[in-house]
Amino acid sequence: MLTLLVALLALLPLGSPKAGHEKEPALSCEVSDIRSPQTPWRRHSFRATRIVDLELEARLHGRSKRERRLQLHVYTPGGFLYQVLELPLDPASRKRVYNARLPVAGTSIMTSGLYGRWKVVPYADDAREPCGRGRSFVIRP
Repeated sequence: MLTLLVALLALLPLGSPKAGHEKEPALSCEVSDIRSPQTPWRRHSFRATRIVDLELEARLHGRSKRERRLQLHVYTPGGFLYQVLELPLDPASRKRVYNARLPVAGTSIMTSGLYGRWKVVPYADDAREPCGRGRSFVIRP
């Protein structure tokens, strides 16, 4: 009987979760739109010679009680990480849509001919896995 009691006590977790130290659920997000101010309609294929930059729109799903960060990882047509765009999230704000700009004109996109299908993938708080679905777009000469 004593052996059974010792075995059960050994299986109990040590300590109890303290208030305010629970793990916050992961953010859910998505890259919801990619557009250029120089094109009047929405599309996902852009001519580099006709645009200055691209606006990347990310949407959050869920709320957070602390300050968190959203990162948009931009990958070249070859699959290499081109740039990480940081979007700080304010927990006091009710804002659920965040925008970032990706310059095109005068950048290595044009000077190195990085044309083809690009991908933008959202990450939250330096996570190893994306927090939602990404989106592809094409930059043509």
